[in-house]
Amino acid sequence: MITRRHFLAVQAAAPYLDRRGAPMQPGEVPARGADALPYVPVGFFGPEDARHETGGAVFMGVQLALEHANAKLGEGARPFRLFSRWSDDPWRAGAAAVVKLAMEDRAVAVIGGIDSASTHLAEQVAAKALFPLLDPVSTDETANAAFVPWIFSWAPGDSLLARALSDGIGGRKYSLLAATDHGSRQLARVLSRLVQPAERHDFQPPNLPPEPSYETVAVLAPPAALCAAVMLLPQGARVLCGPSAWSRFCRKHLRRPVLAPSLGRMNQDLIRAAAARFQAAGDIFVQLAYESTALLLECIQSAGPNRSAVREQLAARFAPNGRRAISSVLLEEVSPS
Repeated sequence: MITRRHFLAVQAAAPYLDRRGAPMQPGEVPARGADALPYVPVGFFGPEDARHETGGAVFMGVQLALEHANAKLGEGARPFRLFSRWSDDPWRAGAAAVVKLAMEDRAVAVIGGIDSASTHLAEQVAAKALFPLLDPVSTDETANAAFVPWIFSWAPGDSLLARALSDGIGGRKYSLLAATDHGSRQLARVLSRLVQPAERHDFQPPNLPPEPSYETVAVLAPPAALCAAVMLLPQGARVLCGPSAWSRFCRKHLRRPVLAPSLGRMNQDLIRAAAARFQAAGDIFVQLAYESTALLLECIQSAGPNRSAVREQLAARFAPNGRRAISSVLLEEVSPS
């Protein structure tokens, strides 16, 4: 067995890090900028799969916006090209995927992530690599609270959603059922500050919470867990849900109407066009991704493939905190389709 003393003695005799006398080797040539490419690279931190359970709807909106923008380009203009990088285990490989978008694919800007947790990962890279990051669907405002001037968020923030839920609760005692994923926990925290729940049950899917004690129930969870939790509630319960209630999964699997904060007025023509193009159901998240991507591509066309110039264009169209200026959000009924 090699003891620590023996190891240190060997190291002192032949320092393995002493390479000061070794000949220098030339480093890698820096990658070319986007100006040298025959296309304009745009990154997407999400799955390139319209049927992906979590990010498929976002991909549909991003890709459709890019195709529509390319169809409008004049003769001789460089087309946009989408580079998608993703890992279904984003905590293990997500940051590396965003780095590849910025460094290998040379994306002028990156769209993503597909939820609050993946957006936080992308934000950490944007803060160092300095590229515009457009967050299409995350409602988590803590991403913008980090004061990174390169991140811009399109969806309504948690403070607006919580205010709508609070108005729907209307001073009643209520039970809060919150899943342990990042987005649900953040919205539960903001809602609890506005109106303290009479009881709260946190649950980690696929486990489900116990039956609530009050007739008014707020359920904050990802789509599959939300549908499963709502299914177990008493028929007489008044159910309020988070934004995932608007997802195509919930619209298909919910067995009863619920109330949820609106994320925008649905453009049915756009949803039908996306469904026909990708042979997959659309939802409001398709629309949020389409609108935000269309704005980003417009800024790139105006500023050119220059990250700093694109950031300036985006900054002029968002509030100083990096979020889209939205005054209020309404609570609306989500009916099973």
